Amino acid sequence: MLPMEPTDETLLAQYKQGDPRAFRALVERYTAPLYNFAFRLLGDAMEAENITQETFLRVVGALDRIRTDLPFKPYLFRIALNLCRDAGRKKRAVSFDDWRADSPHADEVMLDDAPALWEQMADEELRAELHAAMERLPARYRAALTLRYVEGFSYAEIAQILNLPLNTVRTHLRRAKQQLRTMLRTAPPAPRGPNDE
Repeated sequence: MLPMEPTDETLLAQYKQGDPRAFRALVERYTAPLYNFAFRLLGDAMEAENITQETFLRVVGALDRIRTDLPFKPYLFRIALNLCRDAGRKKRAVSFDDWRADSPHADEVMLDDAPALWEQMADEELRAELHAAMERLPARYRAALTLRYVEGFSYAEIAQILNLPLNTVRTHLRRAKQQLRTMLRTAPPAPRGPNDE
């Protein structure tokens, strides 16, 4: 039987007690997810790398204030999101002005049927179309989709990370999926090669 990996909170507590290996384990665990998250929001590999590094630096800087009785992953992604917002404001490449806007339909309840859509993305061509469509979504929708379907956060964790009411997160996800479906349905067909029939 394989030994169980320590939780994020256990590693954080060990690092607070002076074990540098514990922090290295957290860095190894979250470097790729943080980088992917930042890259999906900003579309800039260099900036995503900087945000990933800065996120870990902020954790070290706030070590005394981080509570080990609360989930660490949402806290970590909240730092990354704030850094992405700052980078977006500086570059003005992505509009973050309306991230906190409340939806007029915030009380709507929705069923989460998107995983079925994402499971159908086996075809590389369809993945490319999906990626292009994601890039055209407003930043608040891209963030919610990435946190939910790439990083696997629960709705409550996304609400915490984005500092939004839970129903607003549901609304953002529903609208983002609707927009993606529309864009994918109306996408022009891929050019056919000379051997395609």
